[in-house]
Amino acid sequence: MKFKYILGFAFVVMLSVVYYEFNPEMYNFFPECPFHKFLHLDCPGCGSQRAIHSLLHGNIIQALNYNLLLVISLPFLLLHLLLKIFSYLCSEDYNLKIWHKPITPKIIFVVVVIFWISRNIPKEPFIYLAA
Repeated sequence: MKFKYILGFAFVVMLSVVYYEFNPEMYNFFPECPFHKFLHLDCPGCGSQRAIHSLLHGNIIQALNYNLLLVISLPFLLLHLLLKIFSYLCSEDYNLKIWHKPITPKIIFVVVVIFWISRNIPKEPFIYLAA
């Protein structure tokens, strides 16, 4: 079990180094979004790679411009991760009770779909959500 966490941590560190060193706008070895490539519309994840690059360089405003949903969701995901790590180290169960409610995945799904639709509306203020 411990090996899985160490491997996951090493993978995240490796990806962070890659995204820090290489700007996805300038290098073509990063995966391209097929939804955007073929339909010329933004999916909920479009701009995430550029947003991560910007966040790693401390440019929060630029990251928000690339993918608002990713940047807003990161504090919740990091809190969840820290609680998981703390639970593992203390051998007690610390978690956000909200994650285990049946309505949570439905709310997340609705938020993602609304974001997806909104960022493809070519009118103000929605154009600011586009990647």
